[in-house]
Amino acid sequence: MSIADYEQTAEDHQAVLVVVKPAGQINAKTFNHIFDRITRCRHVRLPDSQRSFCLRYKKSSPVENNVWGEFQAHRKVMGLLVVGKCATAADTGAIQERYNLLKELYGSTLYDSRCLIFGMKQENGTNAKTNMVYYSSVEDSFSLDETVREFAASLFWVLESKRLQAERLASDKSEKLPLLLAPFEKKDLIGIDTETRAFRKRCQGRMRKYSGDLCLLAGLTQEALLHYQASADILKSANDWLWLAAAFEGTCAASVTVQYPHGTTRPPMPRNQSFSGSPKVTSERKLSGSLTRAATMSPNGLPMATAEFLQDGKAKNCLSPDEIIEKYKEALIQYSKYKNAAVIELEGIIKATRIMITQRKNLQASEFLQNMVYINIQLTDEDKIQRYNTLSGLYEQIGFKRKAAFFKRVAAMQCVSPNNPNPAWNSCYHLLQETLDGYSLTLDPRQFPREYTYGWPAIQLRILHEMVYTARKMGNPALAVRHMSFLLHAMSDHLAPYERKELSKVLESYTAKVPGTPVPLALESGAILPPVPMTNLPTVKSFKLLDLAPHLRPMKKPSSQTSSASLNSPFIYSPIQSRQQEKKDQSKMDFQWVSGEVCEMALQVINPMPFELKVQNMSVMSEGIVFEPLISNLSLPAESGPLGVTLLGTPKTAGQLKLVGYVTHVLGVKSHCKFKDLRQIEEPDYSVEVVPELPKLQVTTSLPKAAFGTTNHNLGLNKAKETAVTSAAARLYAGESQECVLTLQNVSQIPVESIDISLDTSISSPKVPSGFFTWNLENTKAQLPLQSGAMATFTVLIKAVGEIATQDRKSAENEEPSSRHSSPKKSPQTRPRSMRTAAMTAPPMEAQQPEEEKAQPVDAVLKLTYSGGQGYEEGYHRQASVILHVDVLQSLLVSKVNILPAKSPRHCHLTLDLHNVTRHEVVISYPDNDDLIIESKQLKRIAVRVERFSLPEPCTSDAPISIISPADARSQQYSQQLATLVDIRWKMPSSGTCGVVNLEGIPMTPEAIDLISISPIQWDVRIDNKPYDTEEPVQCMVGRPMSVKVSVTNASAEAVEGSTLVVQPYQDLWNGTVLNDVNGKVACIGCQKRDVKKMEPGESFQHSCTFVFFCCGDFGLDIRATCESRVRSQDHKWVFTPIVRITVQDKAKKSP
Repeated sequence: MSIADYEQTAEDHQAVLVVVKPAGQINAKTFNHIFDRITRCRHVRLPDSQRSFCLRYKKSSPVENNVWGEFQAHRKVMGLLVVGKCATAADTGAIQERYNLLKELYGSTLYDSRCLIFGMKQENGTNAKTNMVYYSSVEDSFSLDETVREFAASLFWVLESKRLQAERLASDKSEKLPLLLAPFEKKDLIGIDTETRAFRKRCQGRMRKYSGDLCLLAGLTQEALLHYQASADILKSANDWLWLAAAFEGTCAASVTVQYPHGTTRPPMPRNQSFSGSPKVTSERKLSGSLTRAATMSPNGLPMATAEFLQDGKAKNCLSPDEIIEKYKEALIQYSKYKNAAVIELEGIIKATRIMITQRKNLQASEFLQNMVYINIQLTDEDKIQRYNTLSGLYEQIGFKRKAAFFKRVAAMQCVSPNNPNPAWNSCYHLLQETLDGYSLTLDPRQFPREYTYGWPAIQLRILHEMVYTARKMGNPALAVRHMSFLLHAMSDHLAPYERKELSKVLESYTAKVPGTPVPLALESGAILPPVPMTNLPTVKSFKLLDLAPHLRPMKKPSSQTSSASLNSPFIYSPIQSRQQEKKDQSKMDFQWVSGEVCEMALQVINPMPFELKVQNMSVMSEGIVFEPLISNLSLPAESGPLGVTLLGTPKTAGQLKLVGYVTHVLGVKSHCKFKDLRQIEEPDYSVEVVPELPKLQVTTSLPKAAFGTTNHNLGLNKAKETAVTSAAARLYAGESQECVLTLQNVSQIPVESIDISLDTSISSPKVPSGFFTWNLENTKAQLPLQSGAMATFTVLIKAVGEIATQDRKSAENEEPSSRHSSPKKSPQTRPRSMRTAAMTAPPMEAQQPEEEKAQPVDAVLKLTYSGGQGYEEGYHRQASVILHVDVLQSLLVSKVNILPAKSPRHCHLTLDLHNVTRHEVVISYPDNDDLIIESKQLKRIAVRVERFSLPEPCTSDAPISIISPADARSQQYSQQLATLVDIRWKMPSSGTCGVVNLEGIPMTPEAIDLISISPIQWDVRIDNKPYDTEEPVQCMVGRPMSVKVSVTNASAEAVEGSTLVVQPYQDLWNGTVLNDVNGKVACIGCQKRDVKKMEPGESFQHSCTFVFFCCGDFGLDIRATCESRVRSQDHKWVFTPIVRITVQDKAKKSP
């Protein structure tokens, strides 16, 4: 029985079959090299002739097929080449023996043969008697091509003689022709009448058909077509259906050689089997190739040159493309009538299919191939595998990929069938691997779509299971792990919960022997299996880089170039800039990390498995600078998520860090999962800038931490709490002071080289008074640099400041004079009308008594800026914040502040009311007086002597525009100076608490400033030519003149302009009433007022006048000087002290 040749094509009918066999000690590589050189000679043009013919070479040809040489001449072996390699003469004998044996094997059909021996130097050349050709080596066989051409020419001339002999027999009707037989027809020859006309037609028709075969082999296509046509007519009349089918097939083959001179098969294109191309890309490439070929083909699949040749009528009796298919159908129908011609029918279907593929008649080709399936032939397992492989290849060429994959899988199963004693698991695996494309399956997880169904999941699962099982049988556990990992990764959505659980257990059992690796896996066939990152175990829903803690974030002062560049634009708003801000790259972080410090990344993970999933050695993958990830182990409950997970890592150097994915170790498989492969992660990578290393300070305070309420509506305080490292709380009475000691410890390896402190009081309402928090950092800076582990301290002094009850100036100035300036009769020290009191009073405190429990909160943020190391050199620093919270309780409330002149012109008196609003007894201490006890809720008035002082007036000519007027600025200056001069202390004996009375913020009126400041005027007053420098009254008689001489000197360093000196008499009734109108009681001889335009420094002027009193009583002189002010609307007023008091009597006597 013959063996089917699944590589048969219609063009093989015109090619002489030559078998090339190895002999002797020649390895496969050398033999294949020589075979490739021999096969270059496929089309031979004879020298000195226009004739040419074709050769086809095969490494093996079954002897069973050789007996079909009479039925179809192209099937018999006409040439034999034996290739041998030897080193000794004994090896030559073995090669020659092998050569002779092969000649005997194919001797019935063999026309000529050669034996090519490589390695013999002593007999180089050709032995014509034995057809032995010798070469010294393979490299020196330059004449091999010439030898093959000479051998081909020898074959041709033998073939030509055979052709001429057959044509002579076919054309000679007188001679009795032999009957050519198919192998199975020989047993039917017995009993046939050879003298009948039908028998003779059969002999003649078969001979004409045989002559056509030889003509086709000899390159005479037109003669072959004539012989085939003639034989078909004869055989049809003789009802010789088998040979009629052969004649039809010969006609088709000859027509194909004319119609398709370049053949009906395309050389296979080299294919990279590393699974780098997706199905979509492959289909696009094939479509592009098809369009390119279509541009050079006619509508029926013919090349353009051949179509024009046929239209010119140069090919006679040649079938058209459609007629070729019809003739093949007829031939196959006739073949199907003979069971023993099944192999011929099978090969005919293959040939016809390849022709239809060339003609792009895919549907008709599929019908032919369907008939091929039903041909029943007794085949070996190897032949069955080859048959299914051929079917698969043909289906793939016509675009039936799924059916091609089906037969490829059948071939794979045939390799390991139960009846096969030697199952070929490697071949089975490679065949299964070739089915993936047909089932829309790829082993590259990046190309396999998971967001939608692509292909047939049930079939894909079956194929993957079979590949896993085959890999195990191959003894390749790593390959089995790779396929099982891909199955769980790509097909988990199509698995039931119990299947996921079972397959996970199976994978764990595999990886217990061979762990899964994240590297490509190379197969023996050259294919590369990409790694399978198990991104769904667990599924990462989101990934986010976290900023450092607020006190650890690096800061850098913006450069002047950056700030100026933003201000150089002439436009207030630009839509281009706004669009650029909207298109901000989300993968680049707007914060920075610090080298050498642990950083955090937040993930949300989901466990889709119906069992507890243990994720080991989870960490992040990075590019760029050196990054040391910290390993995390997770245990996720069954079917849970999303769950928050934090991964840690430490950048080791400064620069740009790019995070590209994460690493997991699940079910024994190590996976490198990249963000670009995760559809739920928007960015392919995340970049963050890492700055050089910076020190880290730990800050502690000596005070307890503040307990802030959860319902605090202070937004500034809430924000400060989020960024502060610690807090300090104190509860103080107004005027009380307390120290807060801050300890700074360097908890890093980087020395602290710079420390600076600032205070932010913007979070407190009302505003924090100045001087509430004070500190001195010089001591701490002297300890720099602060080495690792070292500590430094500095003290913040907290001085609680209370409130001062005041009313506006107009209400104070509009009070009745009598209520403020009356003097008891027995108090000669009481001021007269001319010595006005500078009052800064408020309504009685009984109307607004605060409660002790109601404390005023004062909040501030102490910002500690420090730096060191490489980061300090590049301008980076850190800032640690400490919240200072102080509850201020009212202690002594100050009100009704007045300034009174004293006896001495160098002093004045400050009078004020102190209201004890606490629940404790308070002891008041102040200079030049005994301690004063004020009971709870009690109000007492005290007077403190204050030395007068003067401050320079603010210059407003060159001063910038300010919201504070010059008068208010001068008032603040005097108020602050007064507070420093007055020292009033209090103490609570019950608790030992002590403090000072705060006088800062007292509003100073112009009159108060004049009273408290040192007068620039020096006075010299003489009464009756006697200096008046005592407080004793001057004795005067009624009706007697009293002379008054006043000398004024400018003792200041500046000129005084617009001065006016006034001497005004008045009468004090000592009952609280002062009479300014003394007309009829006192007469003045001279002027009471004198104006001076300008007084230079040191300049003086004098004024004299005489007074005559007409009645007895107590009188006084109000001597004052005024000048213009540059900083306020009212003039300055200076009053002479002590007060000039005059006692007028009827007769001279001593004053009591």
